[in-house]
Amino acid sequence: MREDLRQDDYELLARLAERYYIDERTQEELAREFDLSRPKVQRLLELARRTGVVTIHVQAPPWLRLELERELRGRFGLADAIVCSSGPAPEARREAVAQRAAQYLERRLHDGSVVAVGHGRTAGAVPRYFRPGNRLDATFVSAMGGSPRIDAPTNPNEICRALADRCGGRAESLYAPAYVESAEVRDQLLAQEAVAATLELSAGASLALVGIGATDDDCTMVRSGCLTEVEVARLRRQGAVGDVLGNYFDIEGRPVSSPHQERLVALSVETLRQIPTVVATASEPEKPAAILGTLRAGGVSVLVIDEANARAVLELAGRSGAGPVPGGEGAGDLAPSGFGPPPSPARAALSGVL
Repeated sequence: MREDLRQDDYELLARLAERYYIDERTQEELAREFDLSRPKVQRLLELARRTGVVTIHVQAPPWLRLELERELRGRFGLADAIVCSSGPAPEARREAVAQRAAQYLERRLHDGSVVAVGHGRTAGAVPRYFRPGNRLDATFVSAMGGSPRIDAPTNPNEICRALADRCGGRAESLYAPAYVESAEVRDQLLAQEAVAATLELSAGASLALVGIGATDDDCTMVRSGCLTEVEVARLRRQGAVGDVLGNYFDIEGRPVSSPHQERLVALSVETLRQIPTVVATASEPEKPAAILGTLRAGGVSVLVIDEANARAVLELAGRSGAGPVPGGEGAGDLAPSGFGPPPSPARAALSGVL
């Protein structure tokens, strides 16, 4: 007998639990049998769980990492975390994460869904595994400009088209570079109806699929020609560990300001935070700091990563000690609010979008 329960209480809880869990009797039936109210039966069944009279064992398949997922959800306040069993091969890790992200989209999307799409190698692999059971009248819209040097699978416009082709949906491309020559050119682009309409559509999305970028010399921004190695090195000196949609942040989730920010054509992180569900993907081994900074920045509600990164992020978070910093205030080289410079008059017209 449990020492924290009287004998008659223990017997009652055990009898109720046996009838409910083994005999599959309903709570209404138990209320009649034991002459109790239904709310009382419910409270006693909950007490049986709390005191250990009833224990539940979930026999999960060996490839699930439920404990890691629970730790990530609890530590960073995520709605969901999906951790893929990962081997040493980077390509295999990327494909595993992309497959699980695609399955998540299949469960969550419905007719009328609008999905804002970012860039990246892992996000770019998602369409290969996206196979909704039925035709899906969804719209996939670019949340960031592209680059002619970005490989097709990692370019937001191409990812949108591939996802739409998979389900019979519609793709909305953003016909603009990710980075332009100057703030003035950016303002001119934002004044174009086609560009403004695409960004407004992505800002009103019900779900976003984004990648998490790093700041190493071989990161997507360098390989695509959006930024030079010198510019990325300068970002590292300012404390930047990664980016989402070209918006850079440090390991505490605080925005990192830089001259190239005012040349960026993409949703801001402040706008991204307004999208109900933001699914972030990452699989590369150089990403733990970038993932941690992203989670602390706030806005990501669903994280899909590989096991090695999951363990590294939790270890890194434990060492650094701080928790999430949604919209945290910056200092020094950090922008005072948001992820970018104060808006010009042209930007102000789209202040709800950019």
